[in-house]
Amino acid sequence: MERRGIQLRESKGGRGRPEPQLRRAGDRTPLGRVIGRIEYCWGTGAYAQAAELLEEDFLAAWYGFSPDRLAEIVATLVREGEVKSPLLLVANTAFSPGGVAGLLTGDGIPGSDDDDASRESLIGPTAIVLVTQMFALRVQGRAREAMEVSAELERRFGGIRPIFDSLRGWGLFSSVQHGITAMLAGDFGVAIESFTQARMHPLYPPLAFLARDACVKAAILEALYGSVEQARHLLDRAGELPRTESWAEEVIDAGQTIAAALVRADGPAEALRMLDGVSLGEIGEIWPFYVVALQRICLLADGLGEARRRVEVIERLPLPYVEGQGFSGSALPLAGARRATMSGDLAEARGRLERADGSIAVARMLLAELELGAGRPREALTHAAELHGETQHLRALETRRLAVISGSQLALGSPDECREVLQFALRRPGGLRPDEVLLFPAEVRRFAEERLEEWPRTEPDSTVHSGAFLDSGAALTERELEVLRELAAGLSREQIAKAQYISINTLKAHLRSVYRKLGVNSRAGAVLEAERRGLI
Repeated sequence: MERRGIQLRESKGGRGRPEPQLRRAGDRTPLGRVIGRIEYCWGTGAYAQAAELLEEDFLAAWYGFSPDRLAEIVATLVREGEVKSPLLLVANTAFSPGGVAGLLTGDGIPGSDDDDASRESLIGPTAIVLVTQMFALRVQGRAREAMEVSAELERRFGGIRPIFDSLRGWGLFSSVQHGITAMLAGDFGVAIESFTQARMHPLYPPLAFLARDACVKAAILEALYGSVEQARHLLDRAGELPRTESWAEEVIDAGQTIAAALVRADGPAEALRMLDGVSLGEIGEIWPFYVVALQRICLLADGLGEARRRVEVIERLPLPYVEGQGFSGSALPLAGARRATMSGDLAEARGRLERADGSIAVARMLLAELELGAGRPREALTHAAELHGETQHLRALETRRLAVISGSQLALGSPDECREVLQFALRRPGGLRPDEVLLFPAEVRRFAEERLEEWPRTEPDSTVHSGAFLDSGAALTERELEVLRELAAGLSREQIAKAQYISINTLKAHLRSVYRKLGVNSRAGAVLEAERRGLI
């Protein structure tokens, strides 16, 4: 008997299963063998054997068959094979119309597996319920809620098993998915830890692409917020892992191109061409990171105009996110805030930033940079000081934090403290690379070049890892801010002096200082510039 290029023969022993004699090159791979056996048993009506194979290697089936094909196979087994497998009953519910909604509410679940008994044998229906809930919440943009489900999945299956994986890839799968969920939620430190754990799992050959996915997703985070060198190392490792026939390979390829465009392109123009070659349909749920990469590259290749045009096109798409929830609900507001900051419209930047999730590190970092640029170094320093626990494992974010601290100290008239921060940055492993220098405000770079012999003075790296830092405004004192607010309220000089209990001459001195720090020459100019910076 021959079907779809597979010549079949009955096995001798081996639990009495029909065994295909594989003829296609793809069927000789670990994933191909799993799929070939299930396909054959299902096609020949050996439903009990097909169900048993599916239970043993459900993840391989999930990634090896197309979603429609797997749904068809499971439905047939449940409908005609009189299969009573709780796992397949739950899977059939998940694949059916409205089934996901039922699993999200707990309806239609035929029972739960024993928490421990199923770990070392067959994965029970609870695993399928958790996976379905996690994916459904992510697709809806509810990343924070998905994190709770993902954490439970990781608690059950994510522990590292040295040498041999008795769960047929479930531990690896759990760690990778927890990492992706954390990416979308904006918990980048958790994501990096999860991807690192995934890379420590023993490789289950049919699911080798999951190890590659862990490397690629971690490379994206490192390229955007961490270390260029680490991103390149992860991409090298991803290229060494064997490929499979899974539909997931093309999705992983898209992520790999995004990371490579950020750290391997020969300049912004080539990086933009690389991104343009990515099929948007294959980017999937990591679209928020594509947006950040696209804007960063466009800013360096063609400036604000091109970045605005391209991102605004994406903003009009019906993307899956809940505004203000996690990174997926913050990527577009943050992109808009970054563009507004670079164009000098700090009021617009602040408004955009208010639409992002204020609990995630990247939003709080941008707020700290915004405060420094607006001339509020004390507020900037406070925000930056609170971020260390969330930025310490991502080199670029930590460098930006040190940049804010050093800029704040300099603006507050504390050059010694600024110098200490810069020396700390120089003592980090590998020192301070030339491309990282661009993450510091211009006035800090000038200060460092004058005071620190070891400060890098070579040209920055040609990668697009770095982004321009908004030059900070000179800090206004509390009294100057009060005078500025009263100017904006339309009070006369006499009224302001009386309200502040100061003389007209003292007020004039304050006004001269305000005008100088804001770079203006008149009352009207001071009010307009203060509004632009978001000071009033």
